[in-house]
Amino acid sequence: MRTRENRRNWQEEPERLAVWFSDLHPVTQKRLTAFVIRCPMRGCLLGRVFRQGDPKARIQYVWLARAHAGQNSAAIVNWAWDGGRGSKEFMTTSCRHGTARIDIGLLQGMIEALDFPPSSPTEGWLNHYEMAIQRGYARRTIIASDTDWSART
Repeated sequence: MRTRENRRNWQEEPERLAVWFSDLHPVTQKRLTAFVIRCPMRGCLLGRVFRQGDPKARIQYVWLARAHAGQNSAAIVNWAWDGGRGSKEFMTTSCRHGTARIDIGLLQGMIEALDFPPSSPTEGWLNHYEMAIQRGYARRTIIASDTDWSART
């Protein structure tokens, strides 16, 4: 059963990983980044998902975003395969142009497309993914959709 205390305990690990990632050298941060989410208006960096862990054992994908008023938001994206810790339905992020609610399924879909491509790619294998993933696969960049975006006025 989820309680407020459990939620606090589940959130400690993503926050610890976010602090660890923020303290790394920018070149190392870029190397560990799996993909980024950008603002649809001006292309501001809304958040990034980075890999942490040993590829032979367990890899955690951690969402790190900047929220309103300079607060950071962190969560483990692959929670479904990690015991349900840090699970959320959507991630909130913002920049000076507006606020976005990024669906956790979109982030998990991009991870699946990047890490588990077919062994013999056929033409159009990306077609069963959402349009945002299809457009952003090559550059490892997802642009927040207009339906999830609310501009500041």
